[in-house]
Amino acid sequence: MIRLVAGVALLALAGCTAVAPTVPRPAARTNPGAASVRGSRDAFVLLSGGGTPLSNNYSQFLQARAVESYFAHRYPADSTWVFFGVGNRAGELPALADTRKQLKRDDRLVESWLPGSLPHNRPATRESFLKALRDEILPVVQDGGTLFLFIGDHGSLSRGSQPESVVTMWQLKQNAPGSTGWSTDPKEELSVTDLRAALADGLGRGRVVFCMTQCHSGGFHYLGVPREIAPPAAWFTVAPAGAARGSAPFPLIAGFTATDEESLAAGCEPDPDPEKWAGYERFAAEFLLGQDLFTLETMGPGLPSFAAAHQAAILVDRTIDKPRATSEQLLDRWAVAIEKLAATPRGLTPKAAAAVQAFGRAVDSGRVETSDPDVRAKSADYARYTARLAEQNAAAKDLLVAGTRKQLEDAIGPVAGRPGSPGTGRGGGAGGNSPLRTAWRDVIRPAWKAAVLAGAVAELPADAVEFEKRLLTLEDGGRDFMTATGNPMLNETYWRSGYAFPDKLDQTKADAVTVWAVERRGRIADWAKASDDEKVRAAGVTLAPTTIRRPAATTMALNPAITAAVSPAAAATRTNVSARPLSRKTAAERVLFYRRTLAAWQCLVALDDREALAQLNALIQIERTPLPPPAAG
Repeated sequence: MIRLVAGVALLALAGCTAVAPTVPRPAARTNPGAASVRGSRDAFVLLSGGGTPLSNNYSQFLQARAVESYFAHRYPADSTWVFFGVGNRAGELPALADTRKQLKRDDRLVESWLPGSLPHNRPATRESFLKALRDEILPVVQDGGTLFLFIGDHGSLSRGSQPESVVTMWQLKQNAPGSTGWSTDPKEELSVTDLRAALADGLGRGRVVFCMTQCHSGGFHYLGVPREIAPPAAWFTVAPAGAARGSAPFPLIAGFTATDEESLAAGCEPDPDPEKWAGYERFAAEFLLGQDLFTLETMGPGLPSFAAAHQAAILVDRTIDKPRATSEQLLDRWAVAIEKLAATPRGLTPKAAAAVQAFGRAVDSGRVETSDPDVRAKSADYARYTARLAEQNAAAKDLLVAGTRKQLEDAIGPVAGRPGSPGTGRGGGAGGNSPLRTAWRDVIRPAWKAAVLAGAVAELPADAVEFEKRLLTLEDGGRDFMTATGNPMLNETYWRSGYAFPDKLDQTKADAVTVWAVERRGRIADWAKASDDEKVRAAGVTLAPTTIRRPAATTMALNPAITAAVSPAAAATRTNVSARPLSRKTAAERVLFYRRTLAAWQCLVALDDREALAQLNALIQIERTPLPPPAAG
């Protein structure tokens, strides 16, 4: 029936530049902490903190710390594994500060870094993770246990003609043992292909339930489902070439992601704010754990499974996220196959033709034409999600609730090409001979450099002066720290502030360097505007930055539908809901996805496609796997 079709660098050297289904109440386990199959155990794995100190943000550490603590307090040490950043361990001298945290000072965000130390932590490198997976983790579950895999990392799409989702692993590496030089290895990625191969070799009779919050995470659903589906020969009067005639069972892998394969995800903040940090990255973890990620304070009992946390997160997520389950990804693949049949319906049996037409009506109206209890239960879930989306964007209510497929597609707009990985802030800029670039390069900078080298700049700390001399030297070599977009000084700030090596940190120097990195343009513009040179004064006006202040915090109550997941006292003050309005485009994308997957399920039921329905049900059952209760003792 189903056939498979083949389918931000930190460059630094010390001293120089390198640059969901309805979730039932889980059955109680009779042997807490153990798997249902004798001789096997469950495994609990956290993977996060990838990239470099420029991109491994504090929100990732908050999430990782909470998940690690949850696993550690519930399950035996020999059943839990943690991979975060460079691998700093609590109680040990850190190798490097690997976590970026922005601090608020005078309404400005100033950079700082800290070691993301966790108990029993290991480096989040490809080699470290895959070796532990092969040698330690899979042997634990291969006789029938469950691997609960939580990934809260960065992600992107691989390059090439057949791109796939990848997890960004820890990329900053010491050039040699004892060396003071570090550089980035962009090949430190974990692809769907990598993980599939490792699981195929060692999973055995075990199963995997995952929750992933990184960008482009949706591609990891293809661990458990095919990218393309061929409808079975029974749907045709004369089976066309390529019609499926049976398939091997799917691997026992399913779970949940923050978004689809092509899209970015929300969250991942260097300055997470309790009232503004939003997205699946935060919501799924907090609902699962029943804990505040900032304080680790208990907010309730937590939810029993990744599936339940996924459902709760969907209801409050107003961000760019497009959460989905593996079972829904399978139905999406069926929807694509059915849509192809609708475009060229010749050769279908009368029953199949009618089911394909009913698929189109269901997508267009959002209403199913079946009495199947599972489909109708899922329809009720989607109606609840859609109602929440309509509440979150009242102006789009009519579109979301009653819009046709064409109207939803019009709201979504043209489908763009696959986006690449987000950059690190280099490049772009004012470019060419823009007024800003000309004012800085040709007028202000020569005078400013002369003043700095002559020691004629007042009220600038000595450490800031040394940092400025470094920047001027690099600019002499062609670097652009003033007019480039993003945060072009971030790399230099990290190394020159001293934050990189916590055991040698001089906080006074670190403060001088990081504050200067933020204030440089404004302070130089003020200096220029006070110059005796008329041309320099005029250029200073051009260079002066525009102040952009953050919006005031918006406190919002938790949705009543999920207040049962937290204590009444916590629910009264909790702000675990997106503060910004949901975009019309994202809401339309979510609703259209719901309709297509639901219509595909209806079609399979109408045609009594038992093999496809059995495969779908198997994925749903994996997704619903409850986390075991805490181990005794």
